[in-house]
Amino acid sequence: MFLKRYPGSNEEEFSSEVRTVAAREAVRSILDETMRIRIDWGHKSLSDIGHEVAAVMHERHPELSPAALQKLGNYFTYLVK
Repeated sequence: MFLKRYPGSNEEEFSSEVRTVAAREAVRSILDETMRIRIDWGHKSLSDIGHEVAAVMHERHPELSPAALQKLGNYFTYLVK
């Protein structure tokens, strides 16, 4: 939900629906973890890198939905391109 309008902001909606500080911190922790993934860029496309990031996060957090993993891959590639 936090990234549903990414790269636009939906901070206000997110904060109103996710009311606990712990839940908001958990989401931000996952976003921070995503950005710390080391990728061997080689000759990969941004799409390939996004898939790789999603796979790494799936390994680390199997509870995340496929849609969440895709958004995390998109988040990573948007910020590093």
